[in-house]
Amino acid sequence: MSKIIASRVNIMISNMDTSIDFYTNKLGLKLLNQYGNHYAEIQAPDLLIGLHQKNHKTVVGNNISIGFGVKEFDTMIINLREKGVDLTIEEDGWIRLAYFFDLDQNQLLLAENKD
Repeated sequence: MSKIIASRVNIMISNMDTSIDFYTNKLGLKLLNQYGNHYAEIQAPDLLIGLHQKNHKTVVGNNISIGFGVKEFDTMIINLREKGVDLTIEEDGWIRLAYFFDLDQNQLLLAENKD
């Protein structure tokens, strides 16, 4: 059996430039590679995010989300709101969550465990 050596989450986007701007400038992640308007790789801690240009086969749905574990939850919320990101905060027992969407309505979330 072969060994898996890398993993990524691929999401479909409508505009490469604005999506790269969102993930790098608003979320502070790093652009690793960009192949024109077809595909880009964004590095998050322990996660590679592939951005793919939408096409006629793309199905819109809410069956995937990308979660980011964070420290300094409140500071992250303030910083994202200052950058125009709309967040919905939820406190659920032992965890604090902030839900938001990228420019193509892909759901993202921040999570911080309560101490």
